[in-house]
Amino acid sequence: MFDKIKNIVLKIDRQLYKKFGSDKSTKFLENLNEAQIIFSYLNEIGKESKVKFVGGCVRKAICGENIDDIDLATVFTPEEVKKKLNQKDIKVIDTGLSHGTVTIILNKKKFEITTLRKDISTDGRHANVEFTSNWKEDSLRRDFTINAIYADMEGRIFDPLEGIADLKNGEIKFIGSAEERIQEDYLRILRYFRFFIQYSKLDYDQEIIRSIKLHIDGLNKISNERIFDELTKILSLKNVYNLFSNNTSREIIQNIFPQFKYYERLKIINNLNQKLKNNFDNYLILAALILDDTNNYEYFCHKYKTSNNIKNRFENISKNFESLKNKKFYTEENIKKMIYLSNKKYVKDLLLLSICINKKINILEIEKLIEYVAKCEVPKFPISGDYLKKYGYETGEMLGKKLKSLEEKWIENDFIIEKKIIEKSLNKARKN
Repeated sequence: MFDKIKNIVLKIDRQLYKKFGSDKSTKFLENLNEAQIIFSYLNEIGKESKVKFVGGCVRKAICGENIDDIDLATVFTPEEVKKKLNQKDIKVIDTGLSHGTVTIILNKKKFEITTLRKDISTDGRHANVEFTSNWKEDSLRRDFTINAIYADMEGRIFDPLEGIADLKNGEIKFIGSAEERIQEDYLRILRYFRFFIQYSKLDYDQEIIRSIKLHIDGLNKISNERIFDELTKILSLKNVYNLFSNNTSREIIQNIFPQFKYYERLKIINNLNQKLKNNFDNYLILAALILDDTNNYEYFCHKYKTSNNIKNRFENISKNFESLKNKKFYTEENIKKMIYLSNKKYVKDLLLLSICINKKINILEIEKLIEYVAKCEVPKFPISGDYLKKYGYETGEMLGKKLKSLEEKWIENDFIIEKKIIEKSLNKARKN
């Protein structure tokens, strides 16, 4: 009951922030039990805080957004963090000791704790760092001002680069020279576009765009896994279409991802009602950008080492691409067959993407079919191998072929097959 009440309070906190402003900005972080535990073990009572929230979690808290991973910054070295937390029986995982980072998973919540750092050198992929106890120095090595905001457990904000003002004004600023920041880590090119379409209220800064174009080939130095991870974050944004509706960003994104031939489909998705739009996850958005009736998606999946789950979803759409243009596809009988032959998720993917592919589609019809998919019971084939053995079949190829043949008849007859038809077929086979 207490947890339920707490969740309601946190939800109200977010709503109050959105309506009235920043006085509720970090309440969500302050109310995390796991964070309170970690802070209490690393801080000393009555002394200045040795650990602070930083980066994305602070930015999202200020904006009233949902928070997933939580980053903490501390003056302690990784060894000191491990020692202090191990004494309290909290497991610490070495995830990036060379960069001063350790990870804690407490009650299924993930915290990355990084020692304050300053960059010594970088090659555009990796930085050589030196630990520091200076919070301002640590802020200067970060990418954007809106990601260099710190907060302690009491909600006190440390904002040395005025990131909150930039967030409020919708201005996405690199810290220091955009060209230098980009050359330190070329992935920041994609990160810039992610934050711009999410928060910006202004036009693109042409000096930043010039730097991006000048160094865009640097992305070839970045691992494809990191690029794809950043891409999935971009595709998760509600206003992702803005990336393609603007000529400046579209030109650059298509330079990086030439496979994005069908970006106009995102305009169709963008104009759907909110209930339908919520059904499009980031991978279905990606499918809308690249898929057609060819197997060209295989190269994209290979290049970016996507999961089998993504590849299988794309294969299902590509294989059925032409069927989506056929009126017969959109019958409950056919949908039920599709569910049986694949699964509900795959069928839902096809129905949603058909909105972008079939210009004659009726949106209300698609909504009804999606509801039908949700409530449809998956048919269960009533005949087993053991049943066939009663008619003289033995385990092997013949039994398998007969079982497959009967299943096909059952599917064709809308998942109905009379017992006399089964027995007639089996008796005939036995006589032969």
